[in-house]
Amino acid sequence: MTFDELINNGWARHDTQSAALAADLEEHQALAATPQNAVALLGLANHTIGYHMKDWPRARALCERVVARFAPEAALSPIFGSLAIAQFMCGDQAAALASECRAVELNAEEPLSAMVRTRVLIASELADAGRLGEAMPLYTATLNLARSRKEKLGCDRAIAITSNNLAGNLLEKKGRTPVEDDLMLSAAEASREFWMKIGTWENEERGEYLLALAKNALGRPAEGLKHALRGLEVIAAGGGGEKVDQAFLNLAAARSHKLLGDAALHTAALARADGLAAGFEKQGLKNWFVEERAKVVA
Repeated sequence: MTFDELINNGWARHDTQSAALAADLEEHQALAATPQNAVALLGLANHTIGYHMKDWPRARALCERVVARFAPEAALSPIFGSLAIAQFMCGDQAAALASECRAVELNAEEPLSAMVRTRVLIASELADAGRLGEAMPLYTATLNLARSRKEKLGCDRAIAITSNNLAGNLLEKKGRTPVEDDLMLSAAEASREFWMKIGTWENEERGEYLLALAKNALGRPAEGLKHALRGLEVIAAGGGGEKVDQAFLNLAAARSHKLLGDAALHTAALARADGLAAGFEKQGLKNWFVEERAKVVA
C-alpha cells in the first residue's frame, strides 16, 4: 500500500468502514514520511476516529505518535493543530493550548493562521458533538478574528472548507434548534465569503448554492431563490460549462418556487434540472441527483 492509496481510499470509505480504516491508519502511519503526509494522515484520522467513531482518546494517541516522529519545523505547524483538536475533544484543554502554541510558534510567517485554523476546527467538532453553547461563541469569535485581516491568509481555505462542511452537516440534521439554525446560516455565509476571498467563480456559485439550501431550509424561500438564481448567473458569466452545478441550482430554485406556492415555475425549474441531469455519466452523480430531487418534490 502506498501513502496516496491509504489516504485516497481512506476518504472513499471513511464513513462506511471507519473501524477498518482506523486500524489501517494506525498500522501504516509510517507511510507518512513527510510533514505534508503527516498533515493529510492526521486530518483523515481525526475525522474518522474522532468524528465518526467518537473515540477522541484513540485519535489523540495516533496524533501524538505521529508528531513524535518528526523534528520541529515550519511545515509541522498544522499537525500540532490536529493534535490540539484531539486533545481538546478529550477534555484536556491545557494540553490543547500547549499544542496550539507549538503550531503558532512554528508558523512564524502567519502565526494568526495557525490559531484560526485550529480554533475553527475545534468549533466545528464541538458543534458536531452537540455542544452548541461552546461551539457558537468560539466559531463566531474565530470568524471575527479572521475577518479583521483583509489580506489573504493561509487559514482562509480551512475556514471555507470547515464552514461548508459544518453548514452541510446541520442542513442534514432533523429537528434543528434555533441555535443550530443560526449556526448553519452563519457557516454557509462564511463559506461563501472565504471562498470568494481565495477561490474562483466556481467556488462563488457553489457558495450561492449552499446559501440557497440554507435559506430554503429556514423557511425563507424568496431569499433562497435569489441565491439560486445568482449562482446560475455566476456560472453563465464564467462560460456556462458547469452543467452539474446548474442542475443542482435549478433543483434549489424549484424548491424555492414550491415553498413560494408557484407551481408553474416549480415545474419549469424541475424540468431544467432533469434535462441537465440526463447528461450525467457517473452513477454517483445520478444517485445524488435522485436523492436531492426527492427532497425538492416532497
